[in-house]
Amino acid sequence: MDALRHTFEQQLAAALPGVDITLERPRSGELGDLAFPCFRAAKQLGKNPAQLAQELAGAVCIEGAALVPAGPYLNLKLTPAARAGAVLGALLTAPAAQPYGSRPATGRKVIVEYSSPNIAKLFTIGHLRSTMIGHALAQVNQFLGHEVIRLNHLGDWGTQFGTLLAAYTRWAQDGNANLEADFDWAEPAPDKRRTPLFRLFQLYVRFHAEEEADPAMRDEARGWFRRLEEGDAEARRLWAWFREISLREFQRIYDRLGVAFDTLAQGEAFYEDRLVPTMDRLAAAGLLVEGDKGARIINLEDVGITTPCLVQKGDGTSIYATRDLAAALYRQEAYAFDRCLYVVGTDQVLHFQQIFAVLAKLDPWFQGRMLHTPFGMVKLPEGKMSTRKGNVIFLEDVLDEARERVAAIIQEKNPDLADKEAVAELLGMGAVVFFDAMNDRVKPITFTWDRVIALDGDTGPYVQYAHARILSVLRKAGEGWAAQAQPGSAQGPCLPFAPLSLPADLGGLAAPEAQALLFELAGLPVAIAGAAEANMATPLARQLVTLARTFSGYYTNCPILAPENTPEVREARLALCVATARALRQGLHLMGIQAPEEM
Repeated sequence: MDALRHTFEQQLAAALPGVDITLERPRSGELGDLAFPCFRAAKQLGKNPAQLAQELAGAVCIEGAALVPAGPYLNLKLTPAARAGAVLGALLTAPAAQPYGSRPATGRKVIVEYSSPNIAKLFTIGHLRSTMIGHALAQVNQFLGHEVIRLNHLGDWGTQFGTLLAAYTRWAQDGNANLEADFDWAEPAPDKRRTPLFRLFQLYVRFHAEEEADPAMRDEARGWFRRLEEGDAEARRLWAWFREISLREFQRIYDRLGVAFDTLAQGEAFYEDRLVPTMDRLAAAGLLVEGDKGARIINLEDVGITTPCLVQKGDGTSIYATRDLAAALYRQEAYAFDRCLYVVGTDQVLHFQQIFAVLAKLDPWFQGRMLHTPFGMVKLPEGKMSTRKGNVIFLEDVLDEARERVAAIIQEKNPDLADKEAVAELLGMGAVVFFDAMNDRVKPITFTWDRVIALDGDTGPYVQYAHARILSVLRKAGEGWAAQAQPGSAQGPCLPFAPLSLPADLGGLAAPEAQALLFELAGLPVAIAGAAEANMATPLARQLVTLARTFSGYYTNCPILAPENTPEVREARLALCVATARALRQGLHLMGIQAPEEM
């Protein structure tokens, strides 16, 4: 298909010298496989777009395709045989090291910073967005040939830890209440509400509730953070313990989600020894100004940002902005990256505008390399979630509930299914992760159990079921067909499928339903590239739903294993099944979702 696109572009460029050629993908295969919108070219040439499309239809000739003017568009439509050969050829014969839709190494280095939870807190459903959006972006960028560095910028420094230290020393070190003595750290507790991390969460919530009536407690928290930054032994000991138990719990959740990082523990505290050099560099650049009560700020009005960037509080302690500046400068030195994506919620839009503006002032090298990828927050029906107030939905509760709902359906409809528990986990995870991906990244989500754990409609389990259904057909076909739809061991984002020979006779794929499926398979690389361009998995998720739905039409209307089929028809239709299973499995894998072989 890339070769076809290149040929079409070349012929259009020859017919329209000096005109920018941009091709689009038509809405359906009935319209064509590629489309050239004539609006811009017609305006440049002083012609009517529909007239230009008519003229070009007679000037362009591509073997195996018809050039069909449709109003202001010139559509290239392959013959059924040519479409089948091009799409199946690309899917089945691609080398294992570079599967369908992937690209060779580009030499570009992309940092993706995602998940980034605060230590001493349990994961909530809100953490799923940053974690899985970031995971998909890392997978897709690597699939498209970029070198990807996956960073988890832990929230392990800052005033909130002064709050936690104050709460812990107030209420958790009295006799039997001492958390350090009460728990066995070697094994996670079976009930997360009895884990040390949950107890720390309770202390954090209690402190914020009581400080409303006693504002002096805020000074107590600030004092503890000042002690932490100054190296106080007890503050450092407790902080290190909070961090240790948090990392253990985080790793367990990441293992369940199938998410991994190049640096799991390189959080804000990692840059502690770089804060003073960062402040010195800001001062040397003449950017620092004294603000209220001795605070130090950077004015950004000259670049259209009216709110100054606070980089040091009046008591001399650092803040989030200071640590983000230090982190960016470190990453410049350590990675010399081409792009750095920050997968962080929309409530931090101003923060990143300030950070990127300050970095550009320090070094023009940063200009255009930094990108905030904001996402809408997860809200409860009654309003915004708040860890401080304790009104949150824990991520594991959602994953567990999804698994149990699926398990109940399996027990009712397919009680003899092998590995029922494992399949229920895959489908429950697929439901939760896919729901998030189907929603536009920048829009907020209102959490309701039925929406997040939906198993019907345009859902992860619907796509997973399509894959399992294809594998069932291939197993019935025998002769090793099912094995051809399965990859070797996965390495990173690419599932290495063994190259297969294209069937010699593709006449069995002339039916409209087969042609529609081929058209949607051709759209998978477009959707993957679209996910990278939009910095969200939504284009890919929606294309996978379309693929699954189109396969259903193919399965219903094009009998695959019917006795009356000739061997040639049977082989061609089975080959299309293999190609579709590969495409679905690869697409789900990029999103962090597994494709079960039976359901």
